[in-house]
Amino acid sequence: MSSSGIVVGPNVRRICMGVAALGLSALGAGLALSPTRGFSSLLINGFFFLTLALGGAVFLALNSVANAGWYTVFKRIPEAFASYVPVGAASLLVVLAGLPSLYLWARPGVMEADHLLHQKAAFLNAPGFALRMAVMLAIWAFFTWQLRRNSLAQDSDVSANPTRRNVATSAVFLVLFSITFCLASFDWLMSLEPHWFSTIYGLYNIAGMLESSVAAITLAVVLMKSSGRMKEINTSHLHDLGKLMFGFATLWAYLWFSQFLLIWYSNIPEETVYFIHRMHGGWTPLFYLNLALNWALPFVLLLPKPAKRNPSHLCIVAGIMLAGRWLDLHLMISPANMPEYTGVSVWDVAGLLGLGALFVLTVTRTMGSVPLIARHDPYLVESLHHHT
Repeated sequence: MSSSGIVVGPNVRRICMGVAALGLSALGAGLALSPTRGFSSLLINGFFFLTLALGGAVFLALNSVANAGWYTVFKRIPEAFASYVPVGAASLLVVLAGLPSLYLWARPGVMEADHLLHQKAAFLNAPGFALRMAVMLAIWAFFTWQLRRNSLAQDSDVSANPTRRNVATSAVFLVLFSITFCLASFDWLMSLEPHWFSTIYGLYNIAGMLESSVAAITLAVVLMKSSGRMKEINTSHLHDLGKLMFGFATLWAYLWFSQFLLIWYSNIPEETVYFIHRMHGGWTPLFYLNLALNWALPFVLLLPKPAKRNPSHLCIVAGIMLAGRWLDLHLMISPANMPEYTGVSVWDVAGLLGLGALFVLTVTRTMGSVPLIARHDPYLVESLHHHT
């Protein structure tokens, strides 16, 4: 079976370190030179990679409470994703320095001059925003650490006690996460346009998180299998991951359409303004491209059974879905402060490359420090012989 070791070579790590340093330095310059665009890029990319990490933890927790065993041979991959949560949390905390650049309600005098916003002042204020962010990030960091700690403890414990502890931990985590992640979506994203609201918004972002994180896990699984480091992964594992990608893409589309249809047919100005901003001012092509990348293309490309068992095909679709999730966040965040689309900025690219390289460094370092196969896991034999 696979053991711990180098997941990527030293040259790749050096390249990633250079890209991370260059990208983060450029993003830091953007925060100073163009605060609105710079902090928008930080929020987009910081949230994007943080949700990939959180999606890894949620993937583990969902399978744990379901007593599922099929994923055990590659569970170190979502665990490594989850190890990025503290790093991603630190990147999001930097957003607090640019609240007035991003959020209308944080600008001096706005709350007092706007009667509708003044009614929301008890919730939309900088101290409350910062406190809620810190508490939510701390909760996520604690539970993701605990899930991985229990899993690693199983490697040296022949009893099933660590696995049973993870079931209880996962159940508590999923309840707290569903509440806090919805609140985070309201706070960090929806309040960018404080006059607008949607009760589906939190679930919509959960669907986007699940879709993109499963795509990222699938991409990592295929790369590890093709490199020969996880030979235990078979086509049935890939098939199940393909089915999850297909299902979560459809869930995202269902929630997107539910939100859009309810707002469209009610035709209430304070609700339709959200979509008006994203269907005009040069945003129109991206608005429809978002639907294509997040649902239409994955639906068509993953519909046949052989497509879900083809590693290279899964990599292509996973890449499309990850690009779609980034675009979805771009559309949720940027139009709030940029009514006219002027293209992807250099700060957007810097944030994507810098935080992306940091994510890869964190994940590969974590995977290289532990056995790649979870020894003594009570579901390991089942996973090794998994067939669908």
